[in-house]
Amino acid sequence: MTVKELYDYITSKMTPEEALMNLLEGATGQYEKLKFDQEGEPVHPIMIASMAAMDMGWSIAIKRGDDEDVVGLVMGTEEYLEEIFPE
Repeated sequence: MTVKELYDYITSKMTPEEALMNLLEGATGQYEKLKFDQEGEPVHPIMIASMAAMDMGWSIAIKRGDDEDVVGLVMGTEEYLEEIFPE
């Protein structure tokens, strides 16, 4: 099935706006599940992003501020990070 065929099938059953809302609700629900471990303890979003980057074989750069809070995050392939940080 092509993307166009899938789009046509979905939009024959609901409006594009309804389909988008379902997609967003599904993605949000999945993220909400990721935010807590099996014991219900919160998992920091930086840990979720870091683990995803590692799973994809990406590099990650994290910038901390003076108060040790994360103020920036860059992740991508090694080539991308070299492009961002040429030195």
